Amino acid sequence: MSRREKLREKMRSSPGNIRFSEVDALLRYEGFVVFNKRGSHRTYHHPDGRLITIVVPHGSRKTCNPADIRKVLQVLGK
Repeated sequence: MSRREKLREKMRSSPGNIRFSEVDALLRYEGFVVFNKRGSHRTYHHPDGRLITIVVPHGSRKTCNPADIRKVLQVLGK
């Protein structure tokens, strides 16, 4: 099982324990590039036209919002 598959499985099983760096790594591996950085929001664009905006956690929060993780899984199609 590759690192990409392990990350996807971790996102499915526990979406509340995913760090932004893991989301960023997976999106970049899938071909997304950072299209826009505005404050704590990062927008990723894929060459086929898909867009996704993720909120970077700040303060004492270390993990991404589970709703954002579900959006990532939906955009990736799994």
